[in-house]
Amino acid sequence: MLVVALALHTNLFCNNLKLRPMLKLKEKVDFTGQNIYVGMDVHLKSWSVAIVYERRFIRRFSQPPSVEALSTTLNRDYPGACFYVAYEAGFCGFGIQRECTERGINCIVVNAADIPKSDKEKKSKTDNGDAKSIAENLAAEKLVAIHIPDTKIESDRQLVRCRLSTLRDLQRTKIRIKSALRFMGIEIPERFDKANWSKLFVKWLKDIETTHPSGKLMLTRMIERLEWQRSHLLQVNLDARNLLKEEDYKANAKLLQSVPGIGPMSAVTLLTEIGDIKRFSRAIHFSSWIGICPTQHSSGEIERKGGLTLRSNTILRALIVEAAWVAIRLDPALTLAYEEYKKKHVSPKRSIVKIARKLSNRVYHVLKKHEAYEMGTVK
Repeated sequence: MLVVALALHTNLFCNNLKLRPMLKLKEKVDFTGQNIYVGMDVHLKSWSVAIVYERRFIRRFSQPPSVEALSTTLNRDYPGACFYVAYEAGFCGFGIQRECTERGINCIVVNAADIPKSDKEKKSKTDNGDAKSIAENLAAEKLVAIHIPDTKIESDRQLVRCRLSTLRDLQRTKIRIKSALRFMGIEIPERFDKANWSKLFVKWLKDIETTHPSGKLMLTRMIERLEWQRSHLLQVNLDARNLLKEEDYKANAKLLQSVPGIGPMSAVTLLTEIGDIKRFSRAIHFSSWIGICPTQHSSGEIERKGGLTLRSNTILRALIVEAAWVAIRLDPALTLAYEEYKKKHVSPKRSIVKIARKLSNRVYHVLKKHEAYEMGTVK
């Protein structure tokens, strides 16, 4: 009887298997249609990563500095999800953003000063805390991405900035040579008091006799560095000028050089720093990006304005101010405006900043409307 019962039970079990499919014992998680927000604090040797899902902080971890490692982790733990990543602009440039985009990950770069932070977060700063703050603000749609240029503009910009760094290095070398002369008690002759580092002045430097051979050797090496930097600067200037012959810059460079105070090097600097002028919808946005705008703390009927904002493109702000000093000598309209500002503000420096603001508006108009600059135009 027992054998018969077991046989009947076995047949019934087999029949049930034929009638009903096997139950799935393992089901993998699926985030299809869901959004995962990722904040990163990137460093040279590691990245701090924070994850936010459904406006709630989930986890944080550290990983090697690699987009591939990030992509592998996200796709393994949250398969099918749509990923949104943000990190602060810094030393790593836009390479991370571009690689993320190639891998299908939405990625933006933000200005560190634009990330909302509580007083506690400001007073207790950590890499993990920064990553979490970026992720939470990204999920809350409180972050504004900065403009990312295409690789061509970015490469041209780096070439022009190389010229500026070479200029700074050359200036440092000149200061060091004069400092060494003072330290050794060597007076510069009166005819070289306002030395523009002419050939005669350099020849005088080479002919200096010192008490000990080591002093002469030190001066010789510094003069060799000076001459190499000069020749290097000449070559970099030529490379930058050659950019103006390209079709991407040729027409706009000609228009910019119609503006008083803007020559070939200023034109190529403006074009490579700005990129596409159409990204600025109004002239005031362009001036604000350059940094020719005052700080302001107004409330009610009281209006207070301070000095220039710290937020700026430092290269273009210096360029526009220098161009303004030339423009007030060449353009009668700006000359008149400068004199009127001086009567109101007394200080020539404050007045020239207002002229620089006018000049930046005119540069915007020239590039946006593709019209050459007209001398003597009041507005």
